[in-house]
Amino acid sequence: MAEFTASFAQETLALYAVGMFIAVLRYITRIRRFGITGLKPDDYIVANGMVWYTILCVAFNKIASGGGSNFMTAEDLAALTPEITADRISGSKWVLVSEQSIILTIWSMKACMLLLYAGITQGLKQRNFVGSELALFLVCRPLHQYWAVPAENPQCSNYQYYEITQGSLSIPGDIAILVIGIPMLAAIRLPLQKKVIVLAIFGMGGFIIVAAILTKLYCLVPKLISYVYMNWYFREASVAVYVTNLPAVWPLLREIFPRLQTVTHKSGDRTWGPSNSARINSKDFKMKSFNRGPCAESQERINDGDSGSSIGQGVIEIKRDVSFTVKIESIEELALLNRVHIRTCRGVRHQNNSMLCTPSCTTVTF
Repeated sequence: MAEFTASFAQETLALYAVGMFIAVLRYITRIRRFGITGLKPDDYIVANGMVWYTILCVAFNKIASGGGSNFMTAEDLAALTPEITADRISGSKWVLVSEQSIILTIWSMKACMLLLYAGITQGLKQRNFVGSELALFLVCRPLHQYWAVPAENPQCSNYQYYEITQGSLSIPGDIAILVIGIPMLAAIRLPLQKKVIVLAIFGMGGFIIVAAILTKLYCLVPKLISYVYMNWYFREASVAVYVTNLPAVWPLLREIFPRLQTVTHKSGDRTWGPSNSARINSKDFKMKSFNRGPCAESQERINDGDSGSSIGQGVIEIKRDVSFTVKIESIEELALLNRVHIRTCRGVRHQNNSMLCTPSCTTVTF
């Protein structure tokens, strides 16, 4: 047990240090860009998750270094003494704290990710989160039985019904995030190198699913039940923290490592250059709507008043193709590319530069 306690502490502290480091970089990036008062809702959600992530790390190490919980075998029951009972009561309380912490850590990170496409997954995170909380606080009644030694209700010591409920809500939620998120990211026109990086980050969600499944196996399968479940629980939480915070750190990494800005991609008239920007031309896209002004009637008046002069001499038709640059700083801004509107206008001017008709305008949505 002492060997497990030492190795578990080393692993959890290493994973925790990496997670906190990435989170600190996230807030440095966001504050530099928006200021403290300009932080977004997802920044506060992540901050809440990091608090519970810290509590989770403490709780797991308390359990690993303590005297056990109220989940006991017949031999453990026979060997109970007042001192062992007190240790197991304390350990049982930390188990309850750890379960609450893992829920709030994981679902804080999921909520942040789901904000990227909240319209598609509206209501998913709220229902699953509430279901997990209800399962934790309803499968064991009265609540103090969670740290009773021995517990009268087996569900207060083995958490079986809770683990089944929480897994059935959490794992499908993770799969939904991947099924919805990765195709959306794959459809965005990015340089191959950048697309690989972004998809790799979100693909780490696959590891989260594997870790969640293994956690349940080590909690529910009688032959596998052991403290190893805590290793996979904390790995799941840590990778969730990494996946959530890494995309927000990208702008800062580009400043620290300028070579990340040198990737250039060109596709047709749309190019991505060193400034990580997209040059988009209005003629690259199909027109969604077209509103013509009364230019035909004005053109007739022009022709009648020109006394035999040709159209080429008396009238200049001006067509303007509008292009602009979109600078992408973070993953959140990529989604905005699907909601950009372009409005271009064409008017007819006489040689004296006076507008002779109402310009006809085209609105393009892509």
